[in-house]
Amino acid sequence: MAAGVDKKIILILPFLFGLYRLSYAQLLPANETQVSFSGYFDNFNVQVFYPSISVTKHVSGSTSFNVRYLVDMITAASIRNGLPSRFKSTATTTTKINKTIVDAVTAASGRSSSGGGGSGEGNLISLPTFDEVRHEFNLGFDQLIGNGILTADGIYSTESDYTSSTLIGNFTQYFAENNTSVQLGIVRSWDKVFPKTVTWKKAKNVTTINANFSQVVSKSLILQLLSSYTDNNGLLSDNYQVVPIMINGTDSLFQPIHPDLRIRRAAAISLKYRLSSESSMQLGYRYYWDTWNLYANTYSANYERYLSKHVILGVGWRSNFQTQAFFFKPQYSAPEQYMTSDIKLDGGYSNELQLNLTLTGGDRQDYLPFLKDDRVQYIISLNFYSRHTNSPYWYNNKSNMFATNFNIGIRYRY
Repeated sequence: MAAGVDKKIILILPFLFGLYRLSYAQLLPANETQVSFSGYFDNFNVQVFYPSISVTKHVSGSTSFNVRYLVDMITAASIRNGLPSRFKSTATTTTKINKTIVDAVTAASGRSSSGGGGSGEGNLISLPTFDEVRHEFNLGFDQLIGNGILTADGIYSTESDYTSSTLIGNFTQYFAENNTSVQLGIVRSWDKVFPKTVTWKKAKNVTTINANFSQVVSKSLILQLLSSYTDNNGLLSDNYQVVPIMINGTDSLFQPIHPDLRIRRAAAISLKYRLSSESSMQLGYRYYWDTWNLYANTYSANYERYLSKHVILGVGWRSNFQTQAFFFKPQYSAPEQYMTSDIKLDGGYSNELQLNLTLTGGDRQDYLPFLKDDRVQYIISLNFYSRHTNSPYWYNNKSNMFATNFNIGIRYRY
């Protein structure tokens, strides 16, 4: 179930309060094709590669359409090896838990072989590289309406044990000669979960409402206020995780049980200040709280500088501090109403260093042939992420995770 992969939190770099596109001017997106190749790897032996391609095209002076395709390709030792060796021979299972194809780190399941390579539960398909693949398709449009812009997107993703359908709507209205904007958005997802270790299929539904405000305060300062409210209901646990409980000297493995309702809220402020004609600084703060008694404070700072009219360098830092969910425990002494081993629900902190480089083609670039065309832009990013949790992860006994994420993208405008 790649939809539960922790990388989704790590790989989204700015503050996002929904999946809609932010608009900062009453303009349609440019006609363009963008191809990107991104990757993620960490010390939990997880590697993810996700190429994507998107095309945006105007069909009139007030309407544009966009289409996008992305594929996640995951390799993880936990998929191939299953449960840690300390559980394979001694643990007893209280529910149907497949000890071979459980993926405790990424929440993705290995794909079972359908023949040729053998038979029996737990055999992995004989692919040389990837243990799980997720496909995502996106179709959307932008429409100018008076002094505002309406955007809408439909997204469908599928993998071997998870499907997700999402509709996104967003409207931005501009005032005061476009110096002020108010943005309202909604995201609605319908997910189906059918882990290979069980026989049932369950639903997960997510609704997010966003409200944002942006104001040009002066020639040098832009203020943004952002808020979101999210209702999550249905199956909210990851059933490829297991909860080990020592009973009579033996590790018994239980499936996690989470509450079936979670209300998530967030509010943020962002200030972007022009330091000079070539540089700017953006500072942000975000407060998060939910009905699982998890609270988080996130601080960010981003510096951007034009080294020339063709080269932009960005450096950012992001720190997050959070408490644990009310039912999270490092170790359970007996089965309880709610149980989890998901370290994303543990207390701890994380830090991220972000490096970005944008190269835009144009005149006087003959010494760099790939930058001669002013319709071409290269976007490169490299991020280093670290996370510390108050208790070690049950799968590998590690409290510290270190991850690297990169992206290389090419935009061609026409």
